[in-house]
Amino acid sequence: LEGKQLSTSRNWAVWVPDYLDRFPPDPLRYHLAANMPESSDADFSWGEYVRRNNDELVATFGNLVHRVLTQVYRNFDQAVPEPGALRPEDEELIAKADAALETVATSLDTTRYREALNLSMGFARDSNRYLDSQAPWKQIKVDRDAAAKTLYASMYALSALKTTLYPFLPFSAQSLHKLLGLSGKVEDAGWAIAQPVPGTQLPEPKPLFTKLD
Repeated sequence: LEGKQLSTSRNWAVWVPDYLDRFPPDPLRYHLAANMPESSDADFSWGEYVRRNNDELVATFGNLVHRVLTQVYRNFDQAVPEPGALRPEDEELIAKADAALETVATSLDTTRYREALNLSMGFARDSNRYLDSQAPWKQIKVDRDAAAKTLYASMYALSALKTTLYPFLPFSAQSLHKLLGLSGKVEDAGWAIAQPVPGTQLPEPKPLFTKLD
């Protein structure tokens, strides 16, 4: 811990009940999973915890979720848009989502947990790049149909991410499950991607994570 040997007797430890009095569980779960020792000791650092929360959970995953769902909520009557025939770039993102579900499952089955987490976050970064390239906030002004296709494919990607990240971020994945207009629990659907259904009403988007100073 911070470069020194953990010791509960010397009160040099991370006390989970104290942590949970102040912060939600998922950022700690995420940091531990990303940093867990596999072949040697690992060092727990609060600075690295804050960096992972802000740079990875907030800026990568959380920002993707909020950008997609905010655009849908504002521009498509608070419901999943009807995409019509998808374009090659949309089909490519959906294929990447399907592939991520398979590769993450393989990593989990073989107890390569850090690899599974990295694959999931890698797909989140791919999804952000797709969203930036399509820019639905610009498309909506000139081509509403293109924006619908972009946001539908992005929602499919979010549905994949709430499944692949559920083992690491169960509370956030459940929140995303509800934000996607889905009922019940994430685990009820099994290891699968719930395909967005056009016309499904969506709740008002809320950030999944909070930036820390």
